[in-house]
Amino acid sequence: MTEPENHPQKAGGPIASAWQFGPEEHLISVRNAEAVLVHLPLFLGGWPMQGLGPAPEQPYDIDIVENSDGSMVIRLAGPGGNDMEMDDALDAANNFAGALIGAYIARQSDTICLHASTALVGGGLVVLVGDSFSGKSTTSLQLACAGYRFFGDDRIAIRWDDESLPIGQCLGLMPKMRLPLPPDCGAAFAEYIEGFSELQDEEAAYLRLGDQEAAGFGEEAPIKALIALDRRDTGDSIFEEAPRPQLVKSLLSQVYAPHLAISNLVPSMNRLASLVPCFTLRFSNSREAAQMIAARFRERPPETGNG
Repeated sequence: MTEPENHPQKAGGPIASAWQFGPEEHLISVRNAEAVLVHLPLFLGGWPMQGLGPAPEQPYDIDIVENSDGSMVIRLAGPGGNDMEMDDALDAANNFAGALIGAYIARQSDTICLHASTALVGGGLVVLVGDSFSGKSTTSLQLACAGYRFFGDDRIAIRWDDESLPIGQCLGLMPKMRLPLPPDCGAAFAEYIEGFSELQDEEAAYLRLGDQEAAGFGEEAPIKALIALDRRDTGDSIFEEAPRPQLVKSLLSQVYAPHLAISNLVPSMNRLASLVPCFTLRFSNSREAAQMIAARFRERPPETGNG
């Protein structure tokens, strides 16, 4: 990675501003957020934000640096902090959304973040974990297409309530779907993706779901099940209970908690897997996978305004 130029805005450009993002109890300071704000709604929604005027020279939780060649660097301070260099403002907005979530999670000692996709089924959250290309987004959006409320793409915050039960919190990440769509998705799913697409390029469709279709930032619900996805090229779908050690291993590979030591993460994931039913779902068809999840946890989808 090349060394970024040592100024917070383009040479000859406007003076950078100071910003605050997030709820009052977990405010995140940002310099030069205006550089990516036009693109941010494609990736993140529902976050409180406030511009504070010209940015004084002081430490910021997140610093956005614009280089003279149009590239950008996002500097995230604190636990898990690093520098990320991007070619343009669109890519920078995507990484800025992740940096905000990272800073938000690091401020809460009782909260972790899972790389997972989530839907609300039968009054509780089904949390889908798995490696890249395991079908997390596709399966959760299939559930949304069937009428179940989408609760998060890629990441979800998890905390424990006063009775030590795990609660999932929506982080406001906008869903996106890789293109071209897999052939098993079906016509209804293709129409759903097209209908809610805010922007499409050769690689992905960026979706904006409505309040009925998706939870907003900060909304919470109890976690009902943890499901490790195992997508295959062919074969029948198999939905079965997973041994807790197997699920814990999967959770540890997907957890983000830079404020916690690894010695604390293992018991935390063991605790989560011991409190919530754990499953493995092997599948080759995302529609069938979503149908099996819905059938397991609720017999019919909730009523929506779509008829």
